[in-house]
Parts: sequence; structure tokens; C-alpha cells
Amino acid sequence: MTNQVPTATRQPASFDLTAKVGVLLYNTSIEIEAILEASVDLIREQGVRVAGLMQHFGDVLPNGKRSMWLEDILTAETVRLDVPRGSGTVACVLDPDALAQAACMLQRAATSGADLIVVNRFGNAEADGSGLRAEIAEAICSGIAVLIPVRFSLLHDLEGFLGSAAPVLLPSPAAIADWAKDVVGGASGDRQAAADQTLRR
Repeated sequence: MTNQVPTATRQPASFDLTAKVGVLLYNTSIEIEAILEASVDLIREQGVRVAGLMQHFGDVLPNGKRSMWLEDILTAETVRLDVPRGSGTVACVLDPDALAQAACMLQRAATSGADLIVVNRFGNAEADGSGLRAEIAEAICSGIAVLIPVRFSLLHDLEGFLGSAAPVLLPSPAAIADWAKDVVGGASGDRQAAADQTLRR
């Protein structure tokens, strides 16, 4: 039996997987963490419930690299993603236990009742068929809107994962918030209407 790499193409052909996926392209000149944080704040102000993962960099390590952390947007729980290494090492190694925790966080986000899920990255690990690839596929196939940051160099891999091109968003909090409002406006509006009706009873 051959191992199958998880993809986001398990829905019927009539289902547009990219309809609720927003792709945020970035490179080293773009402060993607600051943009995502500001975007989430703006989106929440619109009444949209946001869940998922945010990636942060910590202190500089002896090898010149910075530690990597993931934060659960709903709970503010954090987990260190990289394995601490000595000054003689160069490459970054991801902690498999931390990845397992991150996978659980993303799975919880998909079942939390959120209108929008933010994925921390579609990175090298996901492009190679590992990382959080399976959990990202589950989030997309759930029908919830998903925001995915990806480096320019990995855009082709992401599109192969999705099966087609998805809308590419400008690296601007205002533009991202506008996209979120458009793509999940109906869901958040229905929730607000139900809440208003409950208050009138």
C-alpha cells in the first residue's frame, strides 16, 4: 500500500475549494507577522470570529537564528516550534511533538465555530507533504474561510495542493479585512441575526 500525500481535493468536482481561500504572498521584505496581527484585529472588529494559528519569532539563538513559536488565536496558548540547538548548527529543525500540538490546535480551530481560520504558513514542510498539510486540507474542506500565508517561491506548491489558483491578497491589513468581510459576511451576519433574535425574546 502506497502512502498518499494529503491534498485539499477530496470534495466533489462541483465544489470550488478555492472559493473561501485567501492566499497572502510574502517575501523577506514583508513583515508578515505584523500584517497578520493587524489583519486579525481588523477582522475581529467586523464581528468575524477568527481562529487558527499565528507564527512569531523569539529571541536570537547562539547559532544566529531566532526561535519560532505558534500561538493559538482563540486561546493565546503558545508552543515552541523549533528544536533548541547549539551555536554550531545552522539549519532549523522542527520539533515533532510541537507539530503534533499545532496539528491539534488547528483541528480545534476547524470545529470551534469560527468564520475564518488563519494558517500560520504553507511552508517547506507542507510543500514536501508533511508539516500541517493534512490539517490545512481538513480546514479547507470544512467549507470555512481560510487565510494562508505563503512565500513567493512556494506559490506553485500551494496551488498544486489546492488543485487550482486561489485569490491572492495584497499584504495590507485593510485589504485582507475587506476580503474576509466579503467571503464570510453571510456567515457572520446569520450569527448576528440569530443573536439579535434571541435578545428580543
